[in-house]
Amino acid sequence: MTLRPYAVVMDGRLETGLELELDEDGTIASVSTSSSNAEPYVLCAAFVNAHSHLEYRGLQGGITAKGYFEWIKAVTLAKKKQSAAQVREDCLLAAAENKQTGVAYIAEHSDRPFAGEAMAAHGLEGVIFQEVITFAEHEAPAERLALATANMAANSKHFDGEVHINPHTPWTVDEATLRAIAEAGGRVSIHVAESIHENDYIERNEGPIAAAAQEVGIRRTHGQRAVPYLESLGYLRSGVQFVHCCDIDQDEVLSLAGAAVSVAHCPRSNEALDCPRAPVREMLDAGVLVGLGLDSAASSGPIDMFAEMRAAVSVAEMRGAPVTPEEAWRMATTMGASSLGLAGWDIAEGASAALVRIDVTGATSTSDLIALADPSKVSWVSTRVRS
Repeated sequence: MTLRPYAVVMDGRLETGLELELDEDGTIASVSTSSSNAEPYVLCAAFVNAHSHLEYRGLQGGITAKGYFEWIKAVTLAKKKQSAAQVREDCLLAAAENKQTGVAYIAEHSDRPFAGEAMAAHGLEGVIFQEVITFAEHEAPAERLALATANMAANSKHFDGEVHINPHTPWTVDEATLRAIAEAGGRVSIHVAESIHENDYIERNEGPIAAAAQEVGIRRTHGQRAVPYLESLGYLRSGVQFVHCCDIDQDEVLSLAGAAVSVAHCPRSNEALDCPRAPVREMLDAGVLVGLGLDSAASSGPIDMFAEMRAAVSVAEMRGAPVTPEEAWRMATTMGASSLGLAGWDIAEGASAALVRIDVTGATSTSDLIALADPSKVSWVSTRVRS
């Protein structure tokens, strides 16, 4: 197959005057100078959603609580009112919307048993992190662990990617369970320092999380912030992804970089929940691999990777430490893939990334493309060639 788009996105940069030859299996056989009239679309590698909660799709627009901790409480109550059938349909819808916005691979956080079926139904690759939450059951977490194991088995029944038992956050999981998961040595993705309340609680036993913990009989003070606390438990290592990292300092950024911990950045969700603006510029400068995550529709809003890239650029600008549109694109593609251990996720000879076309004209830069595109303009050219 010969493809002659008017522009190609390669390593985040918009390049014109190129054509591609694809082998029958979808591998890129060659990238060369175009010798014919170009067609009116942009070709790029498909997106990687570095952090997702498909099952919250039905809560989009329905959670009006302001601020991180009030939002968490509202979501916890809303989840209890949902039927299993509705959650399953929500997962299927969210998976379809990820596919429509050009996502091929998802790092999915799942508290229930339907994400695997939804991802398989829409041909999405990825990894499922089956969440464990033992906040109220901190003294006897066995039942919660058994439920997570059963949900993991249900997701694995439909989905042929990796599924891992996974801690939700360092404050919603008891220390023994946190330590056991770390010692198992598998892949991990954990929400870390999403709000200032987490460090207030873990370091000094202060703030709204501390008050909620006291209500369920938890009284502990670690004397450390979230990142060093997790380091003491064995979480600073390769194969671990920290999600959000809004309230981390420069020393903690350097610790993540030194330990090869990757980060999922979710700017729309963070802004909606009044979280601190994550130090993404500092992470990139330190060498941390940062992926872009769509998080949940309940916090981020409509599933739209272009809106997420626009937010990544604008939030960094508001923070006074800009990231470029090209860096935002790499967070959604090549760097996002690398942050999850995927190689060859770009347009290059021999690469096997899934390819999508974006039906826009007039874009002369990556910034133009991010501004002009939306999910309605995306269509699929090829799926990924798996090794």
